[in-house]
Amino acid sequence: MKKSNLKILYFVLLGFFMFFPFISNAQAAILAALFGDKVASEKFNVSMEIGVPLTNYSNIDGNSPNLGINFGIAGNLKINERWSLSPTAYFLSKRSFDIESFSLNSGDAYLDNIYQNVPATISIDYITLPIFLYYNIPNSKWRLGLAPQVSFKQNVDAKFSSDIGKFEQAVGIHTNDIDYGLIANLSYYLRYKRHGKGLYVSLRYSQSFTDAFKNSFIDGNNRGHYLSFHISLPFITDELAQKNLDTGPTP
Repeated sequence: MKKSNLKILYFVLLGFFMFFPFISNAQAAILAALFGDKVASEKFNVSMEIGVPLTNYSNIDGNSPNLGINFGIAGNLKINERWSLSPTAYFLSKRSFDIESFSLNSGDAYLDNIYQNVPATISIDYITLPIFLYYNIPNSKWRLGLAPQVSFKQNVDAKFSSDIGKFEQAVGIHTNDIDYGLIANLSYYLRYKRHGKGLYVSLRYSQSFTDAFKNSFIDGNNRGHYLSFHISLPFITDELAQKNLDTGPTP
């Protein structure tokens, strides 16, 4: 099968995975592994994307950030020697934070009394779709990136803790369905790793422009932001990998 046809098939499958959230994260990894090397060219490659965000929210008293995870794949299109475009799909984009004092509102008077003003952890699962525009800094291994992103809510849980134990409540009805934001990125390219296929190590900052929660759950402005450590694992051709190794530093 020609590479052009493989690229079309890849994007069809990528779109299918984006809009059918029951597809597992393992299947997303299989997609990248199966098609990554086959669709790679000098101008295009697929990469596996893994990040660990530390998320916080504005104007929520007593909240502290928790570690989450971003996992997905990207299609990387080289525009020229300086610029590239990377549509990305995080099939798993988990954001989490703790609240020192929060109250259960389940409608059950007994449970609500037990879990009044207790510590809680709130976790939100999204499917997130950023589109990165990268600029490669001349004569360096650094690149800068900026991406608008849209996130689609999947699962939202609140875990309450008291002296008698923990209680978990699904709170998706109190969470807005879509979150819009922007990501700023700084990457360093480790060209010689992975036998010349390389990897990008990145620091990212994301800012949401919409409230995560409805006023029925948390009053007022509550926009999320996170700082993330991120790794991109590109699948490039063997020829380009060998070229990277051939231009490597002399021992």
